[in-house]
Amino acid sequence: MAEPSPETAPQKKSKKGKITLGVLLTLLLILGIAGCSYVASISSAWNNGTQKFSEEQVFPGDDGAVDEETLKEFKKNYEAAQTKVTESEDGKQEGSSDKADAEDSKNNDEEQSKDSDTSDTRASRDKGKIVNSQGINNVTEQDSDGDGIPDSVEGGAVTPRPAATGAKNILLLGSDSRAGTPESIHVSGQRADTIMILHVPGGGADPYLISIMRDTWVNIPGYGAAKINAALNYGGVGLQIATLEQLLGVRIDHVAEIDFSGFKSLTDALGGVTVQVPFNFTADSYSFTAGPNHMNGNQALAFVRQRYAFSDGDYQRVRNQRAFMRGLLQTITSKGAFTSATELRSVIDSIAPYVTVDSGLNASTLFSMGAPYISSGGTRMHMLTLPNAGTGWSVDGQSIVVLDSNATAALSQALRSDTMGSYTAVYGED
Repeated sequence: MAEPSPETAPQKKSKKGKITLGVLLTLLLILGIAGCSYVASISSAWNNGTQKFSEEQVFPGDDGAVDEETLKEFKKNYEAAQTKVTESEDGKQEGSSDKADAEDSKNNDEEQSKDSDTSDTRASRDKGKIVNSQGINNVTEQDSDGDGIPDSVEGGAVTPRPAATGAKNILLLGSDSRAGTPESIHVSGQRADTIMILHVPGGGADPYLISIMRDTWVNIPGYGAAKINAALNYGGVGLQIATLEQLLGVRIDHVAEIDFSGFKSLTDALGGVTVQVPFNFTADSYSFTAGPNHMNGNQALAFVRQRYAFSDGDYQRVRNQRAFMRGLLQTITSKGAFTSATELRSVIDSIAPYVTVDSGLNASTLFSMGAPYISSGGTRMHMLTLPNAGTGWSVDGQSIVVLDSNATAALSQALRSDTMGSYTAVYGED
């Protein structure tokens, strides 16, 4: 068993971590200093190398609803995958990691399938009281059952998309889709294993990377109360975006996604990544020791996915995911990508094939977002986790993370008004 991580709840007024720029942002934001003769070549590497979502796949309509045909297709695929999992549940896989992944995802499937029932059943369940691990139900005037979901959107309510602002919000997804891999016969659909929002304020103010724990209990538009990572399985990226926009009250402008296979391949393509590990622990067949650990793709995936080795589970997992992001940035920097246009092109060639983005997240868009940082000589990335009220159990028996309604409302206001500095002064950051 690993040493327990130092806290099991969001920190208050913690020391700020310092990072020059986030990984996705930095890849192209500094292209303006790469030299004119290389800009077109580097832009082409990103624009042509990345895979693309279609606009219909990515963004909900202005009314916040996802296309009905898209939802029907996901429901059909989900039901077919569930059948395949049931038929093959007695099969065996090679490797402890694959077995653990399959069991973890199978358990998630069983939990999440409870939320695909009739509206009458959902309505009855939504009337129950949800308590956190301290036995507190966090009831407020706007949340009569204390589940962290405002009464105004309880029961699957669909709400219009928030208006665009001067800031840009990019959804970064790590999904556990394993289509085409041997373990796919044991795992249905896909869920968001990593959910982060990269908030880029207008005018060159410091950007913020916000982690959202995958078991956070939210309203999924058109479905009802469920874990936030179920949205990707129920309706694809469009429904994941609709869920996050309703939760945070801000528009998601762009999205970038990488799956398990891509994550491992990206790490290996860079020659591995050195990550600062906070304490000793074991994940699958890999042992990690406190201090710098150089990880290949398989090791890195085990590191960012592990939660059972920690006393506070997902709380430490999201911290480890951000630790990997720091290591990835440092690896890219050490290769000279930010001082040599040739090396930057090489890094982008390595990364782009494993990333899927919306068509609007092209080199030109990233140039525009990066211009203020280029002219100011750099900035630092602030990292934090969406505060919550602890873990608990849903009325239907799922282990969940309960939202802190007041903290969520405060974050929403800070994101809309570009006052994140005031927010982190109260709620803290890494």
